[in-house]
Amino acid sequence: MALTAQLLQHDEAADAGPHAAPGFLAWVAQLVHVHRQRLLAYARKRGLDADDALDAVQESFVSFLKLPEARAMAREGDDALKLLTVILRHNVQNVRRKVTRRRQAHVAVDFESLDSGSENSVTIIARAEELARVRGCILRMARLQRQVVLLSILDEQPREQVAETLGISEGYLRVLLHRARAHVRNCDFADDRDLPEVE
Repeated sequence: MALTAQLLQHDEAADAGPHAAPGFLAWVAQLVHVHRQRLLAYARKRGLDADDALDAVQESFVSFLKLPEARAMAREGDDALKLLTVILRHNVQNVRRKVTRRRQAHVAVDFESLDSGSENSVTIIARAEELARVRGCILRMARLQRQVVLLSILDEQPREQVAETLGISEGYLRVLLHRARAHVRNCDFADDRDLPEVE
């Protein structure tokens, strides 16, 4: 219901404008009511937390409503849901890219904050090489196993939430984590050429 209120507030100015047709707010409320849950589930399934998913869905509705053909499309069956899903997919990818950039910046800041007086350069280089090896090993994992590692270990999300997000059982999640840890322990990673791109 909060999403409907936010969209209604955003579009009050449009309703008062000369191009807004009568009943615009009721139409927007109906559109949000019909498609909100599916879109939120879609965003959550792709790894966004509740707040980021809500933001991505809201941005998708706003982008959709800016399209000149949005009103006509919303009356034609599933066309609105299909377009909203495409817009949401791009918003989810953008949010995930931002999160990845933040995570990489955080790692860079942590690396810069190392006190060179307390550790010698050999120790720092060895740690950096180990981090590169672990990263390469994670990148060589299958997509589902890599997502389990990223969500469970790096993002520190609870196991039940990760299992629900990925649509797998908690038992299978534990198996994947166990295999991932064994893979990282035994992985002999040399360099990162020809590795799959992280999604």
